[in-house]
Amino acid sequence: MTMEKEYLDALKFDDYLMVDYKDQQGKMVSFYTAYYSSQTKGESIHSPETCLPGSGWLFEESGEVTFPLKNGTGSMRVNRAYMQKGGVKELTYYWFPQRGRNVTNLFQLKLYTFWNALTSRRTDGALVRVITPVYESERIADAEARLQGFTREMTPVLATFLPK
Repeated sequence: MTMEKEYLDALKFDDYLMVDYKDQQGKMVSFYTAYYSSQTKGESIHSPETCLPGSGWLFEESGEVTFPLKNGTGSMRVNRAYMQKGGVKELTYYWFPQRGRNVTNLFQLKLYTFWNALTSRRTDGALVRVITPVYESERIADAEARLQGFTREMTPVLATFLPK
């Protein structure tokens, strides 16, 4: 998928990827990541916490969730939001990979960006967002299991593309 020029100009990232995946039952997970080679004032990561409600999505529930990774290799904490817009219900996870850390809030993001600038003279980082519909025939727990399963599979692959 490609993004329209107006969004590319506004978001000011250096690279991105948007892909829709479907499982064997035809249920979808949308994957989006944006990479910023340098985060400076006016050119830093744009959080879904601000842009999704700004585009009309109503957050019914939001917070953080922690879940186990593959083969007992640890756990992962992400931001979680259950949202609705015009009768459509979706569940989203998002986080900010920052040079080997998965950060979940904007204060941490700014702190680690500053720390990385001081210690390694680098301010690169990314945003990762996964979204799945909550289909009429399912519970939120079903969508939750789909996002967690997808994230468990995708995270090790994505890590090979992000700087540490």
